[in-house]
Amino acid sequence: MLKLEKLILETVNEVIRNVFDDEVADMLLSYFDEYNHLSIDERLRLFDETLPKILGSGAVIIEDLILETLYSKIGIKLKRREKNFVESVNDLRLVKVRANE
Repeated sequence: MLKLEKLILETVNEVIRNVFDDEVADMLLSYFDEYNHLSIDERLRLFDETLPKILGSGAVIIEDLILETLYSKIGIKLKRREKNFVESVNDLRLVKVRANE
């Protein structure tokens, strides 16, 4: 599971850096990294709660980009999103665990 957690964090970093200029990306990621003592689940939940406060409705677009990129890297097609960001990441974890059984 550690490998998937690393991929999740790398993907968040990649998408944020591709969308925003360096200053904004550094601000968003430093806030996310500030909580690196928390579990990945807690960090994702915090990210999901905080991003809309910073970006407003644009947060959904960033979360969708992160999910699309993450699912693509694993080789799974992301279906229409009906769940929130954290639930979608957790669904990916379940798919990945089942694939490894």
